[in-house]
Amino acid sequence: FANLRIYPHGLVLLDLQSYDGDAQGKEEIDSILNKVEERMKELSQDSTGRVKRLPPIVRGGAIDRYWPTADGRLVEYDIDEVVYDEDSPYQNIKILHSKQFGNILILSGDVNLAESDLAYTRAIMGSGKEDYTGKDVLILGGGDGGILCEIVKLKPKMVTMV
Repeated sequence: FANLRIYPHGLVLLDLQSYDGDAQGKEEIDSILNKVEERMKELSQDSTGRVKRLPPIVRGGAIDRYWPTADGRLVEYDIDEVVYDEDSPYQNIKILHSKQFGNILILSGDVNLAESDLAYTRAIMGSGKEDYTGKDVLILGGGDGGILCEIVKLKPKMVTMV
């Protein structure tokens, strides 16, 4: 299936759709897109990179790889496993595994944090420059619990999270 749109201000959009299980169809579409991209560059004498081909959006997979952001962008993750997916009385809780980010926590469709955020968490805590042993620690915010999880490993006397 193909859809071509040409707008008065010069924007040209070409969308091609195929069934992912059709390997021959995928190769054909890839070949067509390569030819169309080259021809568009020739016709527009494009030296600015304005003619571009975007990666395909894969729909209908066993695991959803796409998550919209709060500001309307679409982010694709390399999800390879659903670790946990349950509804609590308050929200839907998902833990998905990504090869790149490790486990990702998603609450009611919003990506909250991933195991790969550990470097950021440690940076907020002072990157090992602060000794929390035996101290009273106040965490303001910290809703995902990442800082709390790391602080308790450092043996503080008391941790209060507000």
